[in-house]
Amino acid sequence: MVPLNMRLLPLTMRASLISERLLLTLWVGSLWAIGYIAVPMAFALLGDMTLAGNYAGKLFSVVNSLGLACGTILIITMLINFGKQVMVSWRFWIVIIMLLLTLVLTCYLQPEIAQIKQLAMRGNEQLLQRFAFLHETSRNIYMIISILGLSLVLSTEKKNG
Repeated sequence: MVPLNMRLLPLTMRASLISERLLLTLWVGSLWAIGYIAVPMAFALLGDMTLAGNYAGKLFSVVNSLGLACGTILIITMLINFGKQVMVSWRFWIVIIMLLLTLVLTCYLQPEIAQIKQLAMRGNEQLLQRFAFLHETSRNIYMIISILGLSLVLSTEKKNG
């Protein structure tokens, strides 16, 4: 049954809210499923840290690409549906932050981490420290994106994007 306040919204706005929920659920669900289930399982079951790390990198790459696509569509849709009014919506700004953080992961951190892996960092203390720093930074950003996304999925705001 559709809540009364949802029935009062015009059909296009209802469709927009539903599509927003679907995109958010896809993006945030993949963040949580990959980052907190699939990757830890890979490290627990594969036995080879290098193999698990490479597999995790590929999974995170897919999740981040999905996030970039979903985030971009969400922002464009919010701007089209709500115009300048969207600028006062906390949800809009959370999606912007999530998208920007995902860009940092995709365009800077992941390539840097991959490059260090290719340099055969074993024995090079400086590269090991750089890898550890970038990896920890990446983990923290991923966690922030996950929590921000969860706040959007769980929220019930129905107006202004």
